[in-house]
Amino acid sequence: MNNSLLYGDNLPVMRERIATESVDIVYLDPPFKSDFDYNLLFKADGLKADEAQLTAFKDTWTWDAAAQTTYDELQNASNVTLINFVNALHGSLARTPMLAYLVNMAMRLIEIHRVLKPTGSAYLHCDPTASHYLKMLMDAVFLPTNFRSEIIWRRTGSHNRMKRWAPIHDVLLFYTKSDEYTWNSPRRPYMLGHVREHFIEGEDGTYKTDYYGNVLTGSGTRRGESGQPWRGFDPTAKGRHWAIPGKIWEEVGIDPKGLTQHQKLDLLFGKGFITITEGEAWPMYQLTISPSDGPAAPDIWAFQPYTEGTVFGTDLGIDADVRWLGTQDAERLGYPTQKPVGILKHIINASSRPGELVLDPFCGCGTTIAAAQMLARRWIGIDISPFAIELVRRQRLEGAFPHLKVGVDYEIKGLPTTLEGARMMAEAEDSGDRKAFEIWAVAKLDGIPNDKKGADKGVDGRIAFRPDGKTAKFAVVSVKSGKLKADDIRSLKAVAKREEASSLGFGVLVALYPPTTGMKADAASAGTVEMHGNRYPLVQILTVEDILKGKKPHLPLLDPTVGYRKKANLADIQGSLLRDE
Repeated sequence: MNNSLLYGDNLPVMRERIATESVDIVYLDPPFKSDFDYNLLFKADGLKADEAQLTAFKDTWTWDAAAQTTYDELQNASNVTLINFVNALHGSLARTPMLAYLVNMAMRLIEIHRVLKPTGSAYLHCDPTASHYLKMLMDAVFLPTNFRSEIIWRRTGSHNRMKRWAPIHDVLLFYTKSDEYTWNSPRRPYMLGHVREHFIEGEDGTYKTDYYGNVLTGSGTRRGESGQPWRGFDPTAKGRHWAIPGKIWEEVGIDPKGLTQHQKLDLLFGKGFITITEGEAWPMYQLTISPSDGPAAPDIWAFQPYTEGTVFGTDLGIDADVRWLGTQDAERLGYPTQKPVGILKHIINASSRPGELVLDPFCGCGTTIAAAQMLARRWIGIDISPFAIELVRRQRLEGAFPHLKVGVDYEIKGLPTTLEGARMMAEAEDSGDRKAFEIWAVAKLDGIPNDKKGADKGVDGRIAFRPDGKTAKFAVVSVKSGKLKADDIRSLKAVAKREEASSLGFGVLVALYPPTTGMKADAASAGTVEMHGNRYPLVQILTVEDILKGKKPHLPLLDPTVGYRKKANLADIQGSLLRDE
């Protein structure tokens, strides 16, 4: 499958669009059952706090008709163990919000297991709110024998005083589909104090292992080649025989299978790992160590502030590559629950190879997509928010990888690309889909959507411009998915006038259906404003067909970057302390 951004509920999207056993690695960062609504925060000076945010997703759950339908559907699953477990939960938790959340997740885990290759891996990112239940769901779907690790990630610094131990960690559950899975053995660098204590520093500033004499021999004599002299050194004379520890082969990364002892010694000598120095009583084995020669990466990922200079081979602190994102971090895009790219690089490097396929069914602002692109993997991202899909396209792909072109290097599916597709989206019976149409239309114009239902006061979004070249102002946007009415233009005029402090009277009507001649005249009657030698109509009409052709509102110094957090400079964060690049 080509690199793809897929809009929609990930359950039907996976069922309909992703083939069985086609994915190499899945990372999912689903809602955590936190009972919060998470808002995407825009950096938009001049707007009120409630005007500069959009609900990215709601992590609140209730046992309703939809939850009951999902529970009933689970009864037909082929996985009897999962059915029994969910039924046991039904008996103990009853029809609670937690059960609604878990049956929702169970259905998606079934599909994730289906699309994974037999050699594939899955990482489920959660927090302690429901991690214990989710682990049991994963056991039921993937089998307990395929559980590999519970990873603890330090997600924040400190907390205010509270009557419990401060919660600062998330949990990542690592499962594989079988015993045959990709594992690239990531490593962490040694601590600098350990290196200085156990290794010898040379005059050139490098550190070397230092094994003398009997490290290349074993006790007792032998009659075969292992007891014969090699390069003038006779082990029998010392009551020993040639015996090279297996650890040495691990360190040098060579398979000695099929070689005799003298051939092994010759191989190590030829590659410079054994040195013979005049005056030394015995050959010496040495290996210059580097940060990539450290111990296996552990299952605790905890950035430690103020430890800069204590890690071998870097000026960065402990676990700096998986540090949490600060409020002013350059990586931040303003998206709730955004994870650092370093975590996803760590995971993708450990459990996949270049060219393999990465799936994120809850892709949000696209951190997984960015990491996969950086590491030359193919990718699929799914999200139920049309704004999230547009954000990934704009910030994660076109913003960070300007050479990537939609329709050439990747595809977007599920969002309208034709007028008929827009009509289908707008005319969906579900009111949520109607709101999705409004958000999509505003996002296509590089605007800030307003997702308030029933209380938007005529404002479906705002589009930023800088009339003086400095201060941001915001034209109000009204989106109409049905047939236009005679008073639609008059209503927009009134809203633009009401919002004049931030809008300067500018309003944009986005219409699915073409306006009448009278509506065009009514819009023109609002007048124009002269700025920078140009005249700008205060009220403008754009059809969806115009938008699909790339047309933008005619505003003084239109600035599509206003309202978006500064895009992450991925070039600055591609370095890693892991031996898995």
